[in-house]
Amino acid sequence: MVKIVNLTHGKDLDGIASAAIVLRYANRINGSFEVFFSEPQTLHDTFAKLFHNLSIDVTEIIISDLGLNKHIVDQVAKILKDIKKANRNVKIRWFDHHIWNIEAKNKIGKIIDELVINERFCGAELVQRSLLPNDAIAAKLALIARDADFWIFSNEISKKLSKVISYREVPLKSLVETLSKGIFWNDDLERRFVEVLLKEKRMIAKCLETLETHVIRGFKVALVKGKIPAGEIAELLAKKGYDVIAVISPEGKVSLRRGNSKINLVPIAEKLNGGGHPFAAGGTLNYSWFDRFLAKNFGVYRKKEIVLKAISEVLL
Repeated sequence: MVKIVNLTHGKDLDGIASAAIVLRYANRINGSFEVFFSEPQTLHDTFAKLFHNLSIDVTEIIISDLGLNKHIVDQVAKILKDIKKANRNVKIRWFDHHIWNIEAKNKIGKIIDELVINERFCGAELVQRSLLPNDAIAAKLALIARDADFWIFSNEISKKLSKVISYREVPLKSLVETLSKGIFWNDDLERRFVEVLLKEKRMIAKCLETLETHVIRGFKVALVKGKIPAGEIAELLAKKGYDVIAVISPEGKVSLRRGNSKINLVPIAEKLNGGGHPFAAGGTLNYSWFDRFLAKNFGVYRKKEIVLKAISEVLL
């Protein structure tokens, strides 16, 4: 029996839509399906866990909407080699639209069966074009994902789905199954969406209390601390004239958004051991348990000067 494992981005609509398309693909070929969620910063850890729990009868591993940050390329390459060595018959395919450097492309491309990197499309589009090019529901999923991932938001459903995913208001595996059936919205999702709007209003107000304004090389930079999806507060601050918005979470993750279309956030993110897109990127401050303790319990966010330094070094 065909057994498909999908490793996808679990924090945005593009990753979830990609998984829904992979599930449709698995059903189309009468295969089983299992999904794992990850983030670019923790991809090597997720791969390691996947390898240790991977059954020998897995026939295909599909990775979607997950960029490869350059500081973990060697670790990920080694794990992929180990997977191939343990199961010579497994097919590994990786579809992504984030910015990869040449070294990463070459190393990973030599190990796996298919590597598709194209920044002009979102992850779900790449998955759909390759796996289900003639499937109407998969095509609609890809369009909704593109609408959200490229910040177009011309579709009301993409706006709503993005919010419920960002705030973790819906079990992701359940949502993947729902979307794969061509159900893009229902009463349960509407109820969760209304709850999100109430929560969002409170969280934005709380995070704005932590706002720090810095002028770096003539650019207006917002530094916000708290647990909130970056896109929500960034949209608000961009309208207030901020060129760069950095959100530091209690876990030490840094989310970057821009209000100035001339700024490329990727070099900033790379200095923070991350990556992403020119308009939306992220990195990490590698918080220790004590750093996390201070942030969560006392609102003390350490290492913020590292973020400001990275921005300063790029905005020359």
